[in-house]
Parts: sequence; C-alpha cells; structure tokens
Amino acid sequence: MSRPSMKSVKSSVTAAVILAWLVGCATTAVAPPPPRVHRIAVLPPNKPSDADKTPAAASTDALPPASRTVADVLAAEARQLLAQKGFQVVDPTSVETATHGRIPTSPRMAAQIVADAHLDAAALYIEVPLWQPNFEGMVMNGVIVALNVMLVDSRGAVVWEVRRSTKPVPLYGTVLTGQADVLAAETVMREVLAPLGPERGGS
Repeated sequence: MSRPSMKSVKSSVTAAVILAWLVGCATTAVAPPPPRVHRIAVLPPNKPSDADKTPAAASTDALPPASRTVADVLAAEARQLLAQKGFQVVDPTSVETATHGRIPTSPRMAAQIVADAHLDAAALYIEVPLWQPNFEGMVMNGVIVALNVMLVDSRGAVVWEVRRSTKPVPLYGTVLTGQADVLAAETVMREVLAPLGPERGGS
C-alpha cells in the first residue's frame, strides 16, 4: 500500500483544524432567565491570571487606566450591557462594599456574597478559564478566550448560564496588548449576554 502524499496529509490536517474551529464556533440555544430575575449584581470575575494584568482604559466605568484589569473591563461591560437590556444593575460601589475584596470562585460563593450584603439581587458570576494573546509572527491578531457566565439566585442555584468554548476573538489593525484586552472583553461580553435580549440604548 502506498503512503499518502505530503499534500494529502496537509489537506487532511487543514480540514481537521477547520472542522474543530466550526465546532468551537457553534452556538447553543440558551433559554432566558426566570421572570423573577430583574435586579443583578455583577461580581468581580474569577480570573486568577489577572493579578498583574493592567489593560488600557475602556469606555465603561471611571476607573483609572493603570488600575484596570481584564476582569475590571469584563465587569464594567457586563454592567453597561445589562442596563441597556432593561435590568436593574447594582452599582459597583455597593458590590465592592459587599465583596470586601473577595473574588467569588464558585456560583455558590457568589450567591453567598450577595445574600450576606442583602443586595436583593441575582448574582452574575463570571469565570475566565482562558485568556491568551494570539500572535501571528510578531503581530498580535487576536485573543483566545474561554468564558462562562452564570446568573445565580439567593439559594445558590444557577438559573441561567452561557459557556463560551475556547476560540479566538479576532482583532484587526495594529493594537497594543492592553487595547486588545479591552476590545476582546467588550466583544465576548456582548456575545455571551446576547441571549438576554436586545440592547435598548447606545453602546
């Protein structure tokens, strides 16, 4: 039996890569949250690698640029989008007071923080399993992101969730790493929160 040519092997590998990308990009139908969810507290995202990460300033929330992390931008974008979709959003100062600097590491912990502070809201728990710059040669052309978002009620039950499988967020043009993080954060939050309904205001 003759060996397959290098050309056919490369074609097979390319096809497999394309198939994997298509599977990763497939979207799953997500049911809307229960009608009782009308007020939401966006908690600090669980992103362990953010300890020394400081992207550039985004257009949401007035935090100094030097203090903003990817998690900060994700939370700020979530607050803005949820408000535009008609939800009541707990202000970030009240959330900061409630957390006492703690970052929830599970949906149950997120619910406990909100309940202990008597915020009378569902908790938006965000976890970021992967956030990695993607380079083509020396040029950064995207960020590879895996992201899970859950709405948790006062009992710690997940009443709505979206799990974004690992895939790149493409970037176009020349951007700095911090700018890329901000653009990617805005893009993925808009993507995962889309099932909650259309935005009623400007971005």
